[in-house]
Amino acid sequence: MLDNPRLAVIIPTRGRDGCLRQTLRDLKTQDYSNFEVWVVDQNDVPLKNLQEELGTRIKLHHEVMPPLGSHAGRNHAILRTQAEVLVFVDDDVRVEVDFLKRHVTAFRDAKGPVSAVAGRVIQPKDGYTPEEMKVMGRRASYNRWLGRVSGNFVGSESAYVDHIHECNFSIIAKDLKEIGGFNEEFKGNAYFEGADLALRLIRQGKKILYRPEVCLVHLQEGAGGNRVTDKARHTYWYMRNYGLLNSLHMKPIGLPVYAVFGAAYVLGKALKNANPEIAFKGFSGLFSGLSYFRPGSVREKTLSTKKPD
Repeated sequence: MLDNPRLAVIIPTRGRDGCLRQTLRDLKTQDYSNFEVWVVDQNDVPLKNLQEELGTRIKLHHEVMPPLGSHAGRNHAILRTQAEVLVFVDDDVRVEVDFLKRHVTAFRDAKGPVSAVAGRVIQPKDGYTPEEMKVMGRRASYNRWLGRVSGNFVGSESAYVDHIHECNFSIIAKDLKEIGGFNEEFKGNAYFEGADLALRLIRQGKKILYRPEVCLVHLQEGAGGNRVTDKARHTYWYMRNYGLLNSLHMKPIGLPVYAVFGAAYVLGKALKNANPEIAFKGFSGLFSGLSYFRPGSVREKTLSTKKPD
């Protein structure tokens, strides 16, 4: 790891002008100076005067592209930047003055080679108290036999992990480009795109380190971004993308268990909310996800198939 690597902070954005500007103002105050910012603007009407939020010291790449999803926005920047380390945040986060320095320090202080650093994500809407977060020790992992994802990006223990939270992680640029960036086949809310990216990275023998001191606050702004608020549509994309993830990474023997789990999840959610539409769309998403297990299904769409404009 270089002593003073060039960073690119990559932020896809849609429908969150005010939040984005606050994030940019936070980046303006960073005590690490060797970085640039890429804002990939997927708004119907492009934003204006974003450089004013960063001042003249920080280079801004304001890229405008159609609203194809946050993964497409990230891939757009990944393909074009020459930075050595890429830092990914959402357009509705708050960061402290030493945020970027902590990412760099995490790479530098790792006891062995690390390809990516997953940071802590405080989400006030989750309702965890500081005491609860201190005892949340289960690491973010993926069970390849059962196709089950478990996430913990608020715990206080450092550990090697199987996936990342897309709104706070950094990665060696060349390693990310080698695996083709994000898989744009994860659509809708893009659930599990981070787990898929991490598992593809691990498949290449790379390691991902979770460091709780690399922390930000994720506001979970209700509008904009990839957010789908309707529970039935939400369930469709959750199940559809879960099946896609497992078709890529789960051992085949686990397929029956996953199918039963998926059906139970959909039924449970529909009954809890007394909403038959959740069942209808949830099972549609489950069947759509299971279709990826068919031989010959197209399951990946990454930047390795694209060329810069």
